[in-house]
Amino acid sequence: MKRMYVPLALAATLVAAACGKPKVVVRAQLDGGPVADLPVRLLSYDRKAILDSLARSSKTPEPVFPQELIQQIRQLDAELPAARARGDTAVARVDAQRRALTARTDTIRALRQAWATRAFARFDTIVQKKTVQRGLVIREDTTDAAGRAELKGDKGQWWISARYTLRYTELSWDIPVKVEPGQDSVVVTLTRANAVETASF
Repeated sequence: MKRMYVPLALAATLVAAACGKPKVVVRAQLDGGPVADLPVRLLSYDRKAILDSLARSSKTPEPVFPQELIQQIRQLDAELPAARARGDTAVARVDAQRRALTARTDTIRALRQAWATRAFARFDTIVQKKTVQRGLVIREDTTDAAGRAELKGDKGQWWISARYTLRYTELSWDIPVKVEPGQDSVVVTLTRANAVETASF
């Protein structure tokens, strides 16, 4: 499951020319190789701080995937090749157990989505206000085959925001980056080490 809330496009307020501005170069690398086709955004606000603040204000805590559930699913997936070698009965047993666990993850996912809808209801309003106050725009790019993206940014404080979904987890980045006067470029590298990793099914 993807980390649950992505702001709507603020089309009218987020369109501006970027020619002649400093470059923010993003390099995405995982497990020793580049990450291609990763959408990357340069935000004029701290997305994670807003989400964290709204989550703390929620009347109920965010539902989570229990660690034992995650471990059980991973164990069954690891057993599947050996079960296939043993025959149809073994595969049927693993599949039945997997379906039971999937039903549990589906229930938790629905609870998480419902919680996010309530908890983050004011997110877009807050973002639009912050963006208008700063007079800045959101810029977007996608990493190329070398894991590289390039965005233009005015001088000031920005945040690099990106998300990448793996089989069991999702990596998310909200990395602060400051563009100083006179800089030609700033380089930010996205890795597993500086990502926030959450369960995803």
